[in-house]
Amino acid sequence: MRNMLLRRSAAGKALVMGALLALAIPGSAYANTVGVTVKTPGATAGPGSTFSEITTNAACSSGLISGGGINQAIGTGTSSNCNKINGTSPSPNGSTEHLGSTGVVGTDVTYWLGIGGSGGAVNASFSSTPYAMCFSSNLINHTQVVMNKVAGPTTSSTVGLVTATCPANTRLLGGGARITPAVVGSLKPIASFPTFNDSAHGYGQKAAADGDQPRLLERRGLERRRR
Repeated sequence: MRNMLLRRSAAGKALVMGALLALAIPGSAYANTVGVTVKTPGATAGPGSTFSEITTNAACSSGLISGGGINQAIGTGTSSNCNKINGTSPSPNGSTEHLGSTGVVGTDVTYWLGIGGSGGAVNASFSSTPYAMCFSSNLINHTQVVMNKVAGPTTSSTVGLVTATCPANTRLLGGGARITPAVVGSLKPIASFPTFNDSAHGYGQKAAADGDQPRLLERRGLERRRR
């Protein structure tokens, strides 16, 4: 599960990556192997105009994506405050975004988007660098992308909360956020964290604490599936 907090008006989306576990044949020997490689194409310059955005992507040529991120170069001076993140989220082809229906919106994606935005000023140092974490595993052979969205906040100096929840029998791998439209210069994600859908965590409003784990019953269920 993943939470995203958003400033000002318009809409925000929360996206999570969930892993589907492959079933092993009883009695057969296998090694639990997982490999992860970071991929990035480097920086893309921009945005070059106020109240706009650019979209970049990092790709996994083999394997699947377990998450990703974005790094912004902001330059110096007063205009440096106006470079911001508008989104970091999975994509099936490097350009398509999951902005429509909620729920499970994709499977086995291999691209991670980095979307950089601007406010009321820009400078030549602005750039966005996307990152993808590509993994391979003999226990996990499919992933799902789950998306949820909320409109708002509708007033200044407030936040909105949206939570995307992994389906049953899956486990969280990573997550991201996307805000629209780009023309709202002060709209931006201000937090991103894993959480739980229970009263102790405010049903998604409080971040998971250090050392938090799924319930023991869920862990036992996971172990049974892996045998």
